Amino acid sequence: MKVSVIEVKRKRVEAIVNQRYMADGHDIAHDRKRTLAAAVAAGAEPSAEFAEAAAVEGVTPQALAQTILAKPDELMTKENKRRSMVVRTRAAKTVAELEAIQAEADATAAPPLTSRIFLQEGR
Repeated sequence: MKVSVIEVKRKRVEAIVNQRYMADGHDIAHDRKRTLAAAVAAGAEPSAEFAEAAAVEGVTPQALAQTILAKPDELMTKENKRRSMVVRTRAAKTVAELEAIQAEADATAAPPLTSRIFLQEGR
């Protein structure tokens, strides 16, 4: 049985892309906030949590809804990027193409905790 190097690499790169662009708790919370904001903007009564969030910001629930809806939909943006990279991974014909996609996915990874950014915050 022959094993294709490109097929093995393709599966590995697709797994890396999926892991890098996986929705996390922050993404899910942001998506829920957008859903609540859309309802409030359409005239629905704000939930207790949404009203509390508005109070924390010092604005009305309607103003908070407009602020939230003015921002890009991060979850959809992230999913679109993940999906485009998966499609590119599946269409790649060479190991070099796959390595370029992997490098792009790796560039989105969070910096290590030993990063200068985090070390400077501790001063």
